[in-house]
Amino acid sequence: MASEDTSKEGVTSLADKGLGLLERAWSAHWALRLLCVILFLDIAMMLRTGRGLWEWSPADMALFQDVGFVAILVAAFSLTVAIVIPVVLVLLRYVGAIAMYGLSCIFPFLASTDQPYNRSLGYVPAQTLRNQALREGDDFLFRLYREHEQARAAGQASREQTGKLTAAATLVVLLDWGVAQWLQNKASLVHSTYEVLGSWASSITLALLICVGFIIKWAWFTSAPPDVIYHPSMDYELREDERQKRLTGQVDRIRP
Repeated sequence: MASEDTSKEGVTSLADKGLGLLERAWSAHWALRLLCVILFLDIAMMLRTGRGLWEWSPADMALFQDVGFVAILVAAFSLTVAIVIPVVLVLLRYVGAIAMYGLSCIFPFLASTDQPYNRSLGYVPAQTLRNQALREGDDFLFRLYREHEQARAAGQASREQTGKLTAAATLVVLLDWGVAQWLQNKASLVHSTYEVLGSWASSITLALLICVGFIIKWAWFTSAPPDVIYHPSMDYELREDERQKRLTGQVDRIRP
């Protein structure tokens, strides 16, 4: 009975871990990181054994008992993630900005479509709300401003991270393909996946590249939304002040 209970607990634990992985896989950031790790391991396998993870065999487990191989693998991955990829992404972003400017000159519809500032009803500029909170010593208004700024910063950071991880994953995919070409090895994960897709491979690849392009453009080359906070009563007061100023200005222009 004890052994059966232990076995059931082990199965339950394994099932819980599997469900946990599936839930985390829905997170785009986690999924992109996992893709980079798997492809990096695939590249390391090709460089060490001449075959990728697609041709994994039980005997390959002995590689992870080689302390030297594991140490080099971890060091290379850490160096790539900490130094190489960030530098490459900065260069890519710079080149991308130049390319976007050139394309917008040729195709005007690609240019920024930012509209003149015109806040929606019920919203006030964040800086105006902050200034009034400090001027009146209103803790509620200042807390509202601080929460807004924290949410705005978190959203911006998430968007930046999405762009970086998407570009990094694309680079690792290209690197995996390039290493396989260099080694004349058709068993890399990228090559093998392409072959499995068969006649749909080209169409799916094109669709993925278009998606990558849209994600990177949204993450890196799209203006941030207006910095406004929902506060209807303050918005009403501001609009009344603006209306009075417009009326006063019109009277001054009419007056001789």
